[in-house]
Amino acid sequence: MSAAADRVLETLMTDLTEKEELLENSGYRYHFDRMIYFNRAARRAFSLEFVEDHSRQELQKLLDEIPATNDWVFHFNELPSIVSSGISLRRFGK
Repeated sequence: MSAAADRVLETLMTDLTEKEELLENSGYRYHFDRMIYFNRAARRAFSLEFVEDHSRQELQKLLDEIPATNDWVFHFNELPSIVSSGISLRRFGK
């Protein structure tokens, strides 16, 4: 790899690490099988892809918002196949 490519990769990894720390400090845990960060108390979930594609500031803004509903709020770039297929997410909430 070239030095420029190494710097880009390092910047991307640092950015993701900072986002992970932000989520973890806000009570979110990573679920490896589902590739999401979730917080049962806040009833919110962020897909890994969403976290990667949005800035730390955008994530902070979403974390600061009070949900308008008591239902789970999902922040995904695309509707997950588990939801689009109609499978219940009740197990996720346990």
